[in-house]
Amino acid sequence: MKHTPHLVVGAPWDGSKLPLSVIQWRHITKVLRMKSGQPVTYTDGLGTMGQGMLGPQMIERGVETTVERPSRLTLAVAPPANRDRQRFLVEKLAELGVARLVWLETDRGQERVANPAKVFSWVMAAVEQSRGAHLMETSDDLVRLSDLDGDLVICHPGGDADPMDADVVAIGPEGGFSDNEVPTGARLWDLGPTILRVETAAIVAATSIRSK
Repeated sequence: MKHTPHLVVGAPWDGSKLPLSVIQWRHITKVLRMKSGQPVTYTDGLGTMGQGMLGPQMIERGVETTVERPSRLTLAVAPPANRDRQRFLVEKLAELGVARLVWLETDRGQERVANPAKVFSWVMAAVEQSRGAHLMETSDDLVRLSDLDGDLVICHPGGDADPMDADVVAIGPEGGFSDNEVPTGARLWDLGPTILRVETAAIVAATSIRSK
């Protein structure tokens, strides 16, 4: 069976036709070689999913449903050192259904993060690839560990060995959080005996909590 493309089309949706961007149209017609009248699925990134037909640079809307967000989890992560690793991190967390990604400013990390527009494009591509209904939210600015709200768990050596329920999970840089950064009495989660890359630790944490 031929692959049916899945597209993120931003809300609000007015009328029976949804316009596609030039980039989306070029990809569908030049790369996927699709033609008008072929089926596509689509989402507004806010939980609405639809099945429609491709028209001339637009989608003819069909049956639509509302899908609940698969997770309320926020991951607060110290940015990896280069853009390729940041992209990998963003894409995988979006594919896993993480609700929000917050970039952390840490004592031992670096503070260069890709442009927010670029990060958003990675999220969109990941949602289209994974056929999701919800875009992962991302922060534009870096925050400190002390600024995080909610039921927080910090990934840190010496913590609990079992996955924990949490609203927010914090992942430090590869040098780890400094002692001054970890609040007294904080809930700690040890991800295992090996030193993980930031993006690996984030995926392990997200997968463990999503699977509980």
